[in-house]
Amino acid sequence: MKRVCLVRLSAMGDVVQSLGAAQALLAARPDLELHFVTQSPFAPLLQGMGFASVVAHDRGGGLSGLRRTRAALRALAPDCVVDLQGNWKSAVVCRLSGGPVRIGAIGDHRREPSSALLLNRRVAMDAPVHPAAIAHELLRQLEPDLPLARARLAVSEEEVGEATRSVESLDIDPSRPFTVMIMSDSGDIRAWPTQAMERHAASVSTPVLWLRGPGEVDVPVPSDAQAITHGPGELRRLVALGALVRRAGGRVLGPDIGPVHVLNAAGAETVVFFGPQDPDRTAPPGATIVTRSDGPACVPCRRRRCTHSDGPVCMDFTGT
Repeated sequence: MKRVCLVRLSAMGDVVQSLGAAQALLAARPDLELHFVTQSPFAPLLQGMGFASVVAHDRGGGLSGLRRTRAALRALAPDCVVDLQGNWKSAVVCRLSGGPVRIGAIGDHRREPSSALLLNRRVAMDAPVHPAAIAHELLRQLEPDLPLARARLAVSEEEVGEATRSVESLDIDPSRPFTVMIMSDSGDIRAWPTQAMERHAASVSTPVLWLRGPGEVDVPVPSDAQAITHGPGELRRLVALGALVRRAGGRVLGPDIGPVHVLNAAGAETVVFFGPQDPDRTAPPGATIVTRSDGPACVPCRRRRCTHSDGPVCMDFTGT
């Protein structure tokens, strides 16, 4: 097998976590022509990483989008496709690719176990149920001695220069340590409440930069805070900011959401606050994990909506 397609459509943090194994495979098997299939919004994350191509799947394109993805994959004529995601959507993409060998996990390591019916090499594994571990175990089917590797996103000096100027415009010295605090939509069960973030920011000894994404544009920033908002299609700005934080010796604080994973994979020291999520299943490799030792008995729950009578109290880290 010489031409291989890796399929990881979503979510952003999981795409990032799958890249460590993919990068290790690129290094271990330079004879392979490695392609990566992901949703269009996440494709910029793979820029400069050495893949032969990145196939951007249009999630909102319906059947037309699926047909375009099928055509792109059939044109590649892969010898093998690897389902790194483990649900029906990714399995359908693998099947439509026309690849004669279709590899994927089974059992608890698959989000939707019955979707394995569309694969013809099904892998049972003892690895943790974690995107990085699953990707590593699956790609060992192509290279048995594949080493464990942490994802490292590529960034250009021009991009870091733009991030430097953006931070300087807020009167923060980008050559000295600063702290990035990741805001999140209050409707997200994983969100770190803004008031709790303000209390934490007041205790930080370095300048604080508040970061909002496209989904948080309506989330109010404290009146005296220095803030940056990255909009749709601006993921490269996020990668560059992570690289800048690493060079400055700063760090990132935030909940278990996609931007935190991106900044971590760009090299920034990262502290992740876990409430409903299970760090054993989703924590970014190398990050510092914070949980409440006195948290409610219902965590981790991994639910989309909080059912606790007092709301998501597991994300109140006052005093931590």
